[in-house]
Amino acid sequence: MSATVTAVTTERRRQKICMVAYCDSPTALPPMLNEATSLASEGLEVEFLFPASGSAPLNGDSPDAGIRTRHVRLRLSGILGGRLPGLQRVLTYSEFVVKAFVHALASGADLYSAHDLPPLLPAVLAAKLRGKPVVYRAHELWSEAHPVVPFARLWRLLDRALVPLCDEVITPEDNRSRIYREEFGARRFPLTVRNCPPYRPPIRSTRLRDELRRRGVAFETVVLYQGLIDSMRCIEEVAEASRSFDEGVVLVIVGSGFGKWADPAELLAGYDRVVVLPRVAYRDLPTYTASADIGVLLYRNDCRNNYYCAPNKVFEYMMMGLPVIAATYPGMVGLVEGNAVGLCVDPASPAEIASAVNRLAADLASRAAMRANGLRLSIERYNWENEFRPLLKSYRALLSGSTSPVRT
Repeated sequence: MSATVTAVTTERRRQKICMVAYCDSPTALPPMLNEATSLASEGLEVEFLFPASGSAPLNGDSPDAGIRTRHVRLRLSGILGGRLPGLQRVLTYSEFVVKAFVHALASGADLYSAHDLPPLLPAVLAAKLRGKPVVYRAHELWSEAHPVVPFARLWRLLDRALVPLCDEVITPEDNRSRIYREEFGARRFPLTVRNCPPYRPPIRSTRLRDELRRRGVAFETVVLYQGLIDSMRCIEEVAEASRSFDEGVVLVIVGSGFGKWADPAELLAGYDRVVVLPRVAYRDLPTYTASADIGVLLYRNDCRNNYYCAPNKVFEYMMMGLPVIAATYPGMVGLVEGNAVGLCVDPASPAEIASAVNRLAADLASRAAMRANGLRLSIERYNWENEFRPLLKSYRALLSGSTSPVRT
């Protein structure tokens, strides 16, 4: 009788995936949250493993549809009081690696998934020690995320050392997949999974327009930038372009920044056609997006992470029916102009940005056609539900003990 009960219990035990990240919550990385939610809906148990500092709870368990959250307390964070920032980063990351490894090992997971490069080391160590598969979801080309990224050489060494040990590498863009295969030694050509949001029908909203009216701003066409406010997103160039916008065209920036851009409203106060709104919760963002007319998202060409950008914001614009203005980079040209959902420009040229904005603002027929294409493609192709299928197939193969499908 006991043996029968044990067999039934074992058979019913859900396979577990431990997702390790070096950010403070699942909402900080929407693609990871989408993945976890979908895996849980397929009957898998998912455990998030995140760092926490200060007074954050050590343990944030909240079982919900097969998802749990564990926090790793980083007691060395800020111990140097702002002195020797390089050493502080090393101490904090070293503590994270050790503690995340211990927690990952104790999780008893059947598969480990590292989201970006910093958590890959503890995930690989735990997976190899337990004889379990490990997946590397490389959302960024981490060592090239910025030309002055701290410890870039160390990150490149980690990529070259750890990528060949991974059972699967997943990137959001084909050129990045090629780099991980050819330069970092991935065992097989990585799986490309785009950063598309879960599908939701377009909504009707006047949220931005109501806010502009409340502020007494005259407008006819609303151009929207949403996301991180930073120089690498060409905010200066877009703001400068606004000086050449046609009458009635207004740029609204929704988001937040840090460092130089900690107070973007103050930095951009000299631009009459620019309105800055604070960051909003991700779940509320579509109501802002849907109330604009054109979406803009540009990256400065100062590293390969930007040149081969794979932003989820482009798909968010398309899903709400906004024509997109993006950079003339390989992935963006094929996506935006190849699908006739917007225009691509030189992101370093305010004049070219302004020309594209004015062209779309004046050409209602082109905007309507681009809107229709974006909405159609969001249903047919560019949604998380479609992107999740090959990812699930790979995870199922690894969990069953077989290799992931071969890709050339």
